[in-house]
Amino acid sequence: MNTLQLPASFNGPAPEPTATQQVSPLHAFSIMRRHRLAIALVTLGITVPAGIGIFSLRPYYNASSILIIGTHQAPFRDLQATVSSPEVDTVAVNSEVSILRSPAIARAVAQKLDLVNDPDFREALDHVPISKRMIDAISRMFVTPPPQIPMTADERLQATSLLLNQWVTVLNDGRSYIITITASTVNAATSARIANAYADVYLDFKRHMKISATWQANALLDEQIAPLRERLRKAEQAVQAFREKNGLIAAELERAPGANGNSNADGGGTTVTDQQLIQMNRELITARGDLESRRARYTEIRNAIHNGSLDSIPDAVSSPLIQQLQAQEAQISSRAASLSQTVMDGNPDLQSVRAAAAQVRARIGAEIQRVASSAAKELSSAEARVAALSAEVDRLQGQVTAENEADVTLRQLQSEATAARTVYQDYLGRFAQTSTQAELQVAEADLISRAETPLGPYGPPRKQYMLIAFIFALMMGAGSALVIDRMRKGVRSTAELDAIPGLFALGLVPAFAGSLSRQYASRDRSAYLETVESIRSVLSFGHSRFRAKVVLVTSAEQAEGKTTFALSLAANTGRCGQRALVIDCDMRNPSAMRIMGAVSIVRNTHAPVSPLLAGLERDVLPGVDILTPEGMMHRGGGAMLLPEELGQILAQVGSHYDMILLDTPPALAFPDAAVLSRLTDGVVMVVKWGRTSAATLVQAMRTLHTYDARTLGAVLTQAPPHSLGEAERHPFRIYSHYGLLPPT
Repeated sequence: MNTLQLPASFNGPAPEPTATQQVSPLHAFSIMRRHRLAIALVTLGITVPAGIGIFSLRPYYNASSILIIGTHQAPFRDLQATVSSPEVDTVAVNSEVSILRSPAIARAVAQKLDLVNDPDFREALDHVPISKRMIDAISRMFVTPPPQIPMTADERLQATSLLLNQWVTVLNDGRSYIITITASTVNAATSARIANAYADVYLDFKRHMKISATWQANALLDEQIAPLRERLRKAEQAVQAFREKNGLIAAELERAPGANGNSNADGGGTTVTDQQLIQMNRELITARGDLESRRARYTEIRNAIHNGSLDSIPDAVSSPLIQQLQAQEAQISSRAASLSQTVMDGNPDLQSVRAAAAQVRARIGAEIQRVASSAAKELSSAEARVAALSAEVDRLQGQVTAENEADVTLRQLQSEATAARTVYQDYLGRFAQTSTQAELQVAEADLISRAETPLGPYGPPRKQYMLIAFIFALMMGAGSALVIDRMRKGVRSTAELDAIPGLFALGLVPAFAGSLSRQYASRDRSAYLETVESIRSVLSFGHSRFRAKVVLVTSAEQAEGKTTFALSLAANTGRCGQRALVIDCDMRNPSAMRIMGAVSIVRNTHAPVSPLLAGLERDVLPGVDILTPEGMMHRGGGAMLLPEELGQILAQVGSHYDMILLDTPPALAFPDAAVLSRLTDGVVMVVKWGRTSAATLVQAMRTLHTYDARTLGAVLTQAPPHSLGEAERHPFRIYSHYGLLPPT
């Protein structure tokens, strides 16, 4: 036969196998099904305490009050700069939520409702958790704890406010200006009182904050009014002093636009000098007109006198005396003309008439001279008046010029006084308004609805909690099953067997229920019988290096099913009409007959009996004989069956059996398998599914290699069909289709 050569790397430290099994969801379910007892225990272990704790929870009551932020009062128009209402946005709403959650609000509510003396709060504050009690009890065993100092009134108030913050929820949905204050306590009335107190304290806080801001503004205004009043007084005194110093005494004239043809930009009346200058200008204009009129009259009189045309003199024409004299002259001239025609020039009457005419003309000339002299005097008087008025106007113009220069400074002082008066009046108005506004301040929030006493408990939602606890426990159970499964480092696939140096996976044998005798006593075929038959076929009809008649069956450790497999392999040989012998070589713990149990054995009295075969039990199963170590132990009395003794047994029975199976002790603990393997055709290593690790198999193979044992392969036993990988599960699906696999 060809021998199966071990790789060269076997001589050194063998690496751990790298073939890993992919865990599919179906495989995970199969793992959970295999560990369903562990899952059930973990689930119950978590669910039952959780249920006890959930159903022991005290019911609590929720009461909610609702606020809307951003409602504006109607402020005074002039007060906007002092106490204007801010625009409300998301940041502002979040700020109000933070104010409601602040310790100051909680402390104020606790004080308002006297929650320090509330029974529910006192019970909650005095409650000591079980964990802390356990820690304290353990610590008392080693050290003496210091005496507990009772809390002061302020500390209890602070602790109550902290606890209150945990029982009150302030929420805003981020899409509106609505803030909901929800209080959750074990007392319905207390929940309603707390929710309403939170709203009231918040509104009072906001109102007092605005009142405080208003009074602060009022105080600032009050501080500024006295300096402003003093500033105004000094400014007005400076204006008056400057007026008096510069003689700028205002006249009592109304400043209507266009009045007297003048208006003043500073809002006051014109000065005395201004009025005098105006009056003098008017008189000067009149005097100059009168002068020109008198000059023209005087010139006209002189020209008329020079030309002798007295009729062109208006005063002469209009004078009654001159008119009378002219009439007398005319009469006298008419008489003289009449006399000159009748008498001679020397006539005394003519002379007398001519003398009278000359006298009248002299009187007319004198009268004309008087008129001319009067006109000259009037002209001189008019010229003197014009000169006097011109001098007065020049004087007044110089004085007005000086006053105008002083008026520039006066206007500046008046502007400063006006500005001081405006500021002072504005501050007085603001002061009066803030004083009134302080009493009218309201919070920029409204209470939409007050919390009412709830009719029933809000929670706890025991059904939901129980469902969550059950799901969590189930998940923990499933996780524990996966962890338990992964903690088992045993080989779970034929691929892992092939990765062990020197091993080849001959097949996989599933686990079965009941005894081995019942399994083979039944006439029905099963997946177990088919898998054993597949391995027997490899050993009987497979490749030349796997064919063997005398097969040594061993395992790396105990309780891996090697004896059961050896008996099964022999039983499958017997079912095919052949004969098989199982030699129980475990002198320390023979178990072949114990596994078979109470069976009815038909002894063949015609068969030759040899002292070496004293322990031979015939037809334990159809076609299967078992050689127990009773006779061998009686003869040798050693701990291990000697190779010479086994050689003699094989020489005697070799021709009577088609397959001989040697059941030996575990290879890692005892050398029996390695020593006796030299008398066989090869060794079959039995590996228990999910238990024997790859490292253990490597050590067992090292032991066998030390004795130059020929290894036929390995068999994976007690494998759960529904927990196998995809490659190993495929044949079992076919078995299930043929009805060879019992339903699970």
